[in-house]
Amino acid sequence: MTLSDSDWDIRLYVYQTLADGGRAPDADALALQFGISPDNAQTALQRLHDAHALVLRAGSSDILMANPLAALPTDYRVRLGDTELYANCAWDALGIPAMLGADARIEALHPLTGAGLELAVEGDRLSGCRGHLAHFALPFRNWYDDIVDT
Repeated sequence: MTLSDSDWDIRLYVYQTLADGGRAPDADALALQFGISPDNAQTALQRLHDAHALVLRAGSSDILMANPLAALPTDYRVRLGDTELYANCAWDALGIPAMLGADARIEALHPLTGAGLELAVEGDRLSGCRGHLAHFALPFRNWYDDIVDT
């Protein structure tokens, strides 16, 4: 599937909105922003989803993820100054400061025990992770088999 320049513009706008600490725009907001119909905005979102450029909530045109950003609160909170963002997993929590080139404080809950974990990214250094390990049960090529539960 080939994405159009306007599809990429919509994706960039979604990322900018989420990175600014805002809510993911819905099809109506995208239609208004880009001067298109809500149906065309929904179709563009579906194309982006099908191309793995973002993730929609099952059965809707609501944005769930624009990796590494989560569109809803999760157990992986990333603070960049006064901006609070959410990641989809531990890996994405580290991806947000890398993507934005910013220092961050990460507050996460261990997925099995619920224990809190605090990490910091300062410059190109990660701290607070001594004794912790991130495990990827599936190879990347299989993540989109079920990206929500991977």
